[in-house]
Amino acid sequence: MAVTLDVVDAQEERFARAFAAGDIFEARDLYCPDVVYLSPTTRLFGRPPRIEGVEDTLAFIQLTIGECRNIGYRLDERAVLPGGRAAYARILFDWDAGDTRLRSSYVVVYRYRQGRISRQELYYDPNGPLEQLGGPVPPG
Repeated sequence: MAVTLDVVDAQEERFARAFAAGDIFEARDLYCPDVVYLSPTTRLFGRPPRIEGVEDTLAFIQLTIGECRNIGYRLDERAVLPGGRAAYARILFDWDAGDTRLRSSYVVVYRYRQGRISRQELYYDPNGPLEQLGGPVPPG
């Protein structure tokens, strides 16, 4: 099954809803059971750079968002890579940290098998500063 832009858009909308709910496990069915997850974020949590399996992948992602409030996850740009078995997405990930609204921009390369994510690779500069959005977060 070839990946299409419609598939990527629907997938990213599912991720947006799961992140907004603070529960990435809502997106479990997007993944192959033996998914491989690669991200520079793993080192910030003392984890190996390669996480294998859907349960460990989702548990790690959930760990990374545990302190984030009012998450906004937005697909900024995307493309299906040649061959139709992989896609690229640039994500704008916003959240409240205390009284500050922050943004992390990153790129994800997804590789698919049988219509599900079999490999998820995140790319960003883990040493770069996070973007601060506007002033303090309004109470509420």
